Amino acid sequence: MDFVSLKTFAALRHRNFRLFYTGQMISLTGSWMQATAFGWLVLELTNSSFYLGLVGALQTLPVLLFSFLGGVVADHTSKLRLLFITQAALMILALALGVLVELEVIKIWDLCIIVFLSGTVMAFDIPARQAFIVDLVGKPDLPNAIALNSTLFNATRVIGPAVAGVLIAVVGMANCFFLNAVSFLAVLLALFMMHLPRSQPTTWTPFRRAWREVKDHLWERNGLKLVLLIMSAVAILAMPFFVLLPILARDVLGAGPKGFGLLSAGSGLGAFLGGLTLARRLQRRPPMPSFLGGLGLFLSGLIGLGLCGNYYLALVFILLAGFGMVTLLSTGNSLLQLNVPDELRGRIMSLFGLIVMGLSPVGSIFYGSAAHYLGPGLTIAGGSLLAAIVAGVILFRNPELRHLAFTELETAEETALPPTIPPFRG
Repeated sequence: MDFVSLKTFAALRHRNFRLFYTGQMISLTGSWMQATAFGWLVLELTNSSFYLGLVGALQTLPVLLFSFLGGVVADHTSKLRLLFITQAALMILALALGVLVELEVIKIWDLCIIVFLSGTVMAFDIPARQAFIVDLVGKPDLPNAIALNSTLFNATRVIGPAVAGVLIAVVGMANCFFLNAVSFLAVLLALFMMHLPRSQPTTWTPFRRAWREVKDHLWERNGLKLVLLIMSAVAILAMPFFVLLPILARDVLGAGPKGFGLLSAGSGLGAFLGGLTLARRLQRRPPMPSFLGGLGLFLSGLIGLGLCGNYYLALVFILLAGFGMVTLLSTGNSLLQLNVPDELRGRIMSLFGLIVMGLSPVGSIFYGSAAHYLGPGLTIAGGSLLAAIVAGVILFRNPELRHLAFTELETAEETALPPTIPPFRG
């Protein structure tokens, strides 16, 4: 059973990462429950693909606007303290949403305000959380930790949507939001229990200078620029397929809330398997085959999903797309973090968050508007095909990109694996 070995879970030998992992396990399950209920709530309030796209855009627009500022803050303050603040704020917003739904006074514009506020918090949470992982495990285990974190993220995507689909049908949507609010207590407790060296105060870098330092670094590393460009094309043209899943499930595949939850869970299951595979693969193998393979599998899976009209076949395609998506994103994340100096890590990861989430407003509005005329299936397939064409042109014109590797990866004898991995402790 080489697929699941001790090396697959190497990062879990670090106590702080185990705490982080355990807290995230509970919190992310609640977040995915809320995300599933959220999409169905928008559909019930408006019955409009346009509003699905608009609300999706409002959720990620603040990341586009404020993400780099969040990266600058992460590079100049305690990431632990910053994460404690952002997670507490997200808990309060989830609780407010649950109260409004329970009282049956929620309106689409109330939803838009809460979503925008949540996105603003995420603009500061994402770069801090991504850059925080290296503080928990060190550089040698960083690719493994990123892959395991993605595995957890997507394992909860299997559990959360499936549970949410049942809760929506049986006890209503408000309970999904209340349970999500409670789940944040787990990650707050995990952060409180961590033992980390006191962060050293750093001189605040003016915003323009902070941006110039990142730009100069990327100017010297053409491979990183091309990776960011490919991920940007995928983020705009393919990743917003999530906003059309509710209407695709209902109007094309003939599924209700439970079927929609299982469809979302299928993507999560594929991503879970992809992350588990990648956790083992990136330990000793070059990253670009995983990056390009994940790109191809993600886009081909989405094209198949958009063109098929059978629910069970759609489950297969979305599973393949999920496998490819997490392989692409986790490898891209590792490439960025292991080709950047520590003092720029928060800002570089703010660009990663900006691309993955911040560019989605453009794609979400495009997807919502196009689906009004083409339908959700053709919109998903067409957008993914355009992303494949853009990535193909970049790779054809820059063949050296296939050899991009980790340059900051340390190899220290003291990081050798112990004979056993301690169990989770919370």
